[in-house]
Amino acid sequence: MNDWSKEDFGIRLKALREQRGLSMMAFGAAIGTSASRIKDWEKGKNAPSAAWIAKISERFTVSTDELILGDPKTSRAFTQSGTSNIDMLYERLRENLIIEKDEEMHNAKSEELYSAIDAENKERYRSGRGRRLAERELLTLLTELPKKDLLELLELAKIKKRWL
Repeated sequence: MNDWSKEDFGIRLKALREQRGLSMMAFGAAIGTSASRIKDWEKGKNAPSAAWIAKISERFTVSTDELILGDPKTSRAFTQSGTSNIDMLYERLRENLIIEKDEEMHNAKSEELYSAIDAENKERYRSGRGRRLAERELLTLLTELPKKDLLELLELAKIKKRWL
């Protein structure tokens, strides 16, 4: 049986973060903590609580067992990407929106990321089949949203339709 160590956990956490293409700041923002805390965990200076491990596990779809005791060289969670290119682009866009304070820099980076996302989506959803795929994905997401968020999206869709 593998033993727990802060250093080994840090190696696994860094492998997960890098595999997802995220900076420490974006990774921290995704789970609601700071980049300095992520850095401390990755360097083995501190160990996260069970609550933080659960957040990381849930957000990045990695089992807690793999996160705590897995081998970053052989575990599927660390060697196979659970996210697509489009998901990584959205994560980078989220990071850009959270981090950038300089508006000109922010606008240029955001525009570049939006263009990359549009190109990915155009390829994926370009036919009649693509529309059905988008509708199916949207319905799947809607069933997972809390009622408050669902109603908010409904109102936004109504406003969008009025503008068309």
